[in-house]
This record gives sequence, C-alpha cells and structure tokens, in this order.
Amino acid sequence: MDIAALRDARPGDLYGAADAYDRLHTAFQEHTSTWKRGTADRVHQSQWTGQAATGAMASIDGTTGKLQAAGIELALIGAVLRDGAEAFELARAKLLQALADAHAKDLGVSERGDVSWEPLDPRSRHDPDAADYERTQQAAARDIGDRIGLALREAAEADRTTAERLRRYTANATSQAGLDLATASGDSAAAALAGPGRLYAKGLPPEGATPTQVNSWWRGLTPDEQQRLIAAHPEQLGNRDGIPAAVRDRVNQQALGKLIEQLQAQPHPSDEERARLRRYESVRDRLAADDKLAADPAADHPRDYLLGIGTEGQGRAIISFGNPDTATDVSAYVPGMTTTLGSLGTFGRNDVGANEGDNALNVWRATRAQQGPGGSAASIVWLGYDAPPGMSDAASGDRGKAGAPAYANFLTGIRASHEGGRPPHITSIGHSYGSYLVGQATMLATRHRDTYLPPDDVIIVGSPGTGAAKAADLGLPGRVWVGAAAYDGVTNLPSKNEVAGGLVGSIFGPVGTVVGAGIGHATDSDELWLGSDPADADFGGKRFSVADGSVAHPQDTHLEYLTPQNGGPSLDNIGAVVAGHGDRAQLVAGR
Repeated sequence: MDIAALRDARPGDLYGAADAYDRLHTAFQEHTSTWKRGTADRVHQSQWTGQAATGAMASIDGTTGKLQAAGIELALIGAVLRDGAEAFELARAKLLQALADAHAKDLGVSERGDVSWEPLDPRSRHDPDAADYERTQQAAARDIGDRIGLALREAAEADRTTAERLRRYTANATSQAGLDLATASGDSAAAALAGPGRLYAKGLPPEGATPTQVNSWWRGLTPDEQQRLIAAHPEQLGNRDGIPAAVRDRVNQQALGKLIEQLQAQPHPSDEERARLRRYESVRDRLAADDKLAADPAADHPRDYLLGIGTEGQGRAIISFGNPDTATDVSAYVPGMTTTLGSLGTFGRNDVGANEGDNALNVWRATRAQQGPGGSAASIVWLGYDAPPGMSDAASGDRGKAGAPAYANFLTGIRASHEGGRPPHITSIGHSYGSYLVGQATMLATRHRDTYLPPDDVIIVGSPGTGAAKAADLGLPGRVWVGAAAYDGVTNLPSKNEVAGGLVGSIFGPVGTVVGAGIGHATDSDELWLGSDPADADFGGKRFSVADGSVAHPQDTHLEYLTPQNGGPSLDNIGAVVAGHGDRAQLVAGR
C-alpha cells in the first residue's frame, strides 16, 4: 500500500456492493423460510412414520441445514465489505489529514512517504531562530512521517484481512464447505468477533453467543491474553460452553474452594446451609481422592475435570472422567430423581448405583474395554439442572424441559472445544427422570441444528418416558438405545389409562400413592408418566439386554443399570454403544 493508492481510493463504492449483497441475502432468507414452512414443517407435522418417512425427513432436514448454512455465509459478505469500507475510510482520513498538516507546515511528502523541508541558507545556520526552525521542522517531519506510516499500515492490514475473509467465503462456496452448518457457524463467530485491522475482539463474547463463537474467540486470543482472562475473569470462563476443558477445570476448582470457604465462614449457618456445605465438600473430596488415583498407573483411573460448578437452584456440578477435548468417545450422563451434588461426590458410595459419580466412572471403564487402539474416553456426569427431589416433582416434565436447553448447549460446547482432527463420537445417557431431560434436549437439538449440535447416539435406561411418542421423534434414526429391567419399579409403572395409585404406592410409598392416583387416567396404553414407554416395541428404539433385577426390590433394580455388580450385561452394552460399536450390543425384543 502506497500513498497514491490510499489517497486516490474510493472506499465508499464498497458500501454499494455491501447493500447489494444484503438485498440478495434478504431474498435468499425469504426463499429458505418458504421452503421450511411449505415443506420441512409440513412433513414433520404430518404424523408420517415408517422407514420411508425417516429417510425423507433426514433428507429434508439436510436440505434445510444447507439452506440455513448458505444464508449464514451469504450474510457475511455484505458485513465484510462494509467493515472493509469503514477501515479504508478511517485509514484514508488519517492520511489526508497528515498530508494537509504537512502542507500547512511547508513540508514536502514524496510518493514513498518521505517527509522533507526547504533547507535554510548555510550562512544563517548559526542564527538561534534558524536553529529553532530546524528543530521544529525535524520534529514535525518525524511526527507526520509516523502518522503517514501508520495510515498505510492500517490500510494494508484492512486490505489483507478483507481479502482473506472474502477468499475464505469464496472457497467455501466453490467447495460447498459453506453448506455445512458447523463451518458456517464458525465463520459467523469469527466475523462477529473479528474485523479489519484486528484479528479478534479482546472483550468477552456477549451473552447468548454460541459455544462455537465462544471457542473461536478463545482460540483467537494470544496465550498471554488467555492467561490474563483466567486471572482477571475466571467467573466468566468456568461454566461457559466452548471454553477448553482444562481451563474450565482450573477456574472451577478455584471457584469451588472459594465457595466452600464462604460457606464455612457463615457465623450461624442454618441446617440447609450446613447440608449445602457438606455437598460441596463432597465434590471437593472426590476430586482430591481421584487426583491421587489418576497419578497411580496401576489404579486405571482417568483424571477428573470439573467442567461446571454453581449455586443456582439446588446447586450445579459437572464432572468429566477423562478429557472431553481429546477423547475419541464422549458420553454425557444425566441422572434423575433425588440426585444432589453429594451423590456426585463421596456421599452414598457404599450404596450400589446410588453414587452418580461412580456410575459415570463405570461408563468410562466399560467404554475403554470396548475401544481399540487409539481410542480414548471421557465420561461426564451432568448435574446442570434441578433434579426432582421426590415423586410429586418427578410427575411433571417442567424440570426436564427447563434443563434441556442447557444440556443441549453443553453438548454443542463439547464439539466446539474438541481438539482432535476427527470429531468426537458423543453419546447422551439419561437415567430415570434424566432420560426425559435427554429426550427433550435431543429433540431441541435435532430440530434446531442452526443453534445446537446433537449427539450421535442416545441411551435411555429406567425411563418414565422421554416426551417423544416414537424414537423417530428424537431425530436420530437407528441411534436410540433403551434399557429396561423386568422388575424396575419405574419402567413397570402402570400406563396412564390404568388406575395407578395402588401399585405406585406399593413401590414408592405414600407419596407415590398420591401421584399414581393423579396420573392414572389417560388413554394411551403404552404411555408412562412422561410419554410413550421407550421399552415398548412400537416406540421403535433398540432395546438392549439388562439384568431382570429383583421383584422384591424394584427400587434397587432401578439403580443398577450402570453398575457392574447387579446390572448384568447392561454396562457392557452401554460401553459398546458409547465406543461406537453398537453392533456389539445384545438386543432383545420390546414389550
């Protein structure tokens, strides 16, 4: 970039081109909306089922995704042209002002940017006024030369960045890579946070930024900037989906320590505050004990990562056994009713199936047993919602629906922060009420692929229903796996068209009697509390083999799916699915 090129440039013409692309984008969005309303939405609402329907819907959804991705890419071009025009205009204005100041000071500027002035008569060089003149002109020339150099550098950087971004979008259009939603979303993130003259904005992403945008922003920071943010704003990073797991673990472990200190400092704690302190201490104690095991090669124990911690509602905690950013196979397990922070930590470790942290660790071991060379696993237990504390709350889907967006966003973040060249194979696992949340989150993700990235497989065990009428409603054809024990007190609850109070009461006590009586009058014979019975043959899921359990102890049976002690083949089948080897799972017929 030289003076003549910048001085004579007409960056304003780029605004006209940007407006033209904006109009084209608007027309294309109208076309996409017409397609979605007239075709995609009608097919999904048609109640069409069967193999042909599943294939048609997958094809239609693929087309919708491509149209949405193309719209995202097209919207970026006008913004790039407008950003470039603004950057060029700013640099040109700086150059023109520097040239005007040079002229006012009787300074000459060459086309190369050299600044000079008329020399004085040699005979007057010893004149004090002449000496001042020389010093003044020399300083002015240096200042104007610096300003001209800065304007040229800014214009060159704007030119380079604008051209680079346009070349990327052109290449995406030519290769059709821009028809992939993940690619388009990544481009959108970079465009939102970047601009000519600077690679990435250094401020924090706005509230509502997608995990892909968050991760693109993070990767654009220098190592020094990342460390400064970790030190200055840890609270903004620990629970932010899209931030690398190692960073989240680091700041969350610090946050957990501070939270415990605050609770310990309460001068007159209530019983609830003391109980809350014990639950957070339980998580801390588990992490500390597991760190020691992970350091022992003979222990066969992965390193723990604290991916989330918070005080919202009943408390929040997310623990990963293994690093999800580097694992080839990742599972994210959502536990159900009565789960607390304590049951992720060290509470209940002597009760088979009651400790949800141990259950997730069991899944890690089962997955590793199924993996071949080069495989690695991360097994996550996700308590990012308020699990129902009892039967009365579990009879409603409100808590599951409320937690579903956070879980869907979390899984999207796992994909966004993954470091491997190959995308991870991600499996959602939901037990009991957690299976309802998983079902809601999966439907949310598969129906809004422009916002979320859904899992590859879904496993539901001990389920009271997912909210879906059929497995196909989850949007993952052939990838919905179901475990239901013969004597599980939840999966064998009476259907809604039966008077359920007596049986529910016999299984779960007086509260269950009240709940059962309230839900015991409906019409669908294959429905449980929260939708169709996933173990029913008509649901269409792949039911795998589990231990029958004990008719005398239905509550214990309900807790044993993720245990090696009493779950029978359940855990091995789950490990096979998580490892991407669903063909190894032992299948049984639906009810």
